[in-house]
Amino acid sequence: MNEHSDIAENRSGRALLKRVAATITVCALLAWVIYRAWQDALLIDWTELEIRYGLFAVSMALYGLGFVWQGFAWVMMMRMLGYELPMRAGLKASAASQFGNYVPGKVFIVIFRAQIAGRHGIPPVPVAGTIALETVLRNMVATLLAGIGLYALGAGLSYLPAAALLIAAAVVFAHPRVFHGIADWVLHKLNRPPLPSRLNGLQIATLLGYYFVYWGLHCFAFYLMVQATFAVEWTALAPLAIALLGSQIASTLVVFAPVGLGAKEATIAGLLQLTGGVPSPFVVALLMRVWRTASELIQIAIVWLIPQPEPDTGNEADEGKAECIEVPEKAETPPAG
Repeated sequence: MNEHSDIAENRSGRALLKRVAATITVCALLAWVIYRAWQDALLIDWTELEIRYGLFAVSMALYGLGFVWQGFAWVMMMRMLGYELPMRAGLKASAASQFGNYVPGKVFIVIFRAQIAGRHGIPPVPVAGTIALETVLRNMVATLLAGIGLYALGAGLSYLPAAALLIAAAVVFAHPRVFHGIADWVLHKLNRPPLPSRLNGLQIATLLGYYFVYWGLHCFAFYLMVQATFAVEWTALAPLAIALLGSQIASTLVVFAPVGLGAKEATIAGLLQLTGGVPSPFVVALLMRVWRTASELIQIAIVWLIPQPEPDTGNEADEGKAECIEVPEKAETPPAG
C-alpha cells in the first residue's frame, strides 16, 4: 500500500514540476514577444497610421464565420458517424466550446460540446473522438498549406521535413481503419456501444475540404485585420497566412497554455521575420492576440444569448398522431323485425 502511494506521490510531483516548467516557459516566451513588440512600436510613427475600423470589424466577423464553418464541419462529421445532431445545436456547441481554449489543458472544449450533444442522446465518448479527429484533420491541412507556402517563398525550407513528418502522422491517425480501430478498442474497454456508422475515404476527403475552407476564412480575416491597421500590400497575404497556420500548429502542440499563450505569438513573430511581408512582426503578433481574443469572446457571448430549443423527445409527435386518429363510431344494431 505504501509502495503504491509513493508511486502516486512521485507521479504527482513530476506532473507539478512539468506544469511549473511549462508555465515558466510560456511566461518567458510572452515576455520576450512583449519586449520585442515594444522595440518595434518605438520605430512606428503612430500619428501617420489610419486605422480603418470598418475593415477591422469585417475581419472580426469573417474570423467568427470561420468558427461557424468549423461547427458545420463537426455536425457533418457526427452525422457521417451515424449521430443525428441538429445543426443549430451543433453550431452552438462548437462555437461555445472555443471558451475551453482559455482553460489550460483545453478539457472544456470536450465538456461544452458533450453537454449539448448529450441533450440529443449522443454519448460523450464519441464526442471526444470526433474532436480528436477534427484537430488532426484541421492541423493536417494547416501543416500542408504552411509547407506549400514556405516552399513557394523559398524560406524556412529546413522546416519542411518536420512538416512532412507531422502530415504523415496525421494521415496514419485519420485513416478510417486506424481511427475506427482505436475507437472500437476505446468503446470496448469502456463498455460502450460501437459507433453507428463508419467513415470511408471519400468522407475523410470531404472533411479535409471543409477545413481548407476554414483556413481560407481565417487567413483572409487575419490579412484584413493587418490591412486595416498597417495598410500592407497583397503580397503580405502569403506570409501572414503562413504565420497564422504555423501558430495554430504550435498552439496545438502546447496544450498546457490557454490558446498556446506565448507560443502562438512567438511563432507568428518568428515566421513573419522569416518570410517578411509586414514591417513590425512582433507588434502584429500582439495585435493578433487582442484581435483573436476579442473576436472569440464576442462570438461566445452572442452564441450563449441565442436560446436553444429543447430536444424533440418524440412524445409530442406521438400525441399529435393520437389526436389525428379518428375512432369510428360503433354501428347501431337495427331493431329486429
